[in-house]
Amino acid sequence: MAHVRDNVAFGLQLAGVEKMQRLEIAHQMLKKVGLEGAEKRYIWQLSGGQRQRVGIARALAANPQLLLLDEPFGALDAFTRDQMQTLLLKLWQETGKQVLLITHDIEEAVFMATELVLLSPGPGRVLERLPLNFARRFVAGESSRSIKSDPRFIAMREYVLSPYLSNGRRSHECAH
Repeated sequence: MAHVRDNVAFGLQLAGVEKMQRLEIAHQMLKKVGLEGAEKRYIWQLSGGQRQRVGIARALAANPQLLLLDEPFGALDAFTRDQMQTLLLKLWQETGKQVLLITHDIEEAVFMATELVLLSPGPGRVLERLPLNFARRFVAGESSRSIKSDPRFIAMREYVLSPYLSNGRRSHECAH
């Protein structure tokens, strides 16, 4: 059974990175996600939020141009989800990585996106692209509570939640 550090370093091992270098990278990525000191723990010893942090550290260790996250916070409680959203936005700011976050949580999508892409129910077609600035406001120092209570945030969340017609277009009552 592998330790957390080995889990984070695994992709680097497959890529042929020398052992000491991959362990150092794993240590740095675990530190970046707030898990410094957890290197020798086993995955089963971690909470759900800590496990998600390990997954993010593992992805960052490979130094990708694009970080793809598919429903990464769906199984987390509300408090942990908020912490993970904060961590991800800070990592986005620190690393400058492009992040593609797939989520069905509308509030999460509106809060974290710089561009929200609305898809139709299968087959997935792009219905609309909405440029947003709430994530940028957060990384600039505004609190999530302030942002989420902003009338513009609430209006955007309600707009995204508004019903669709069967042909994949918004009803005229919901258009902005």
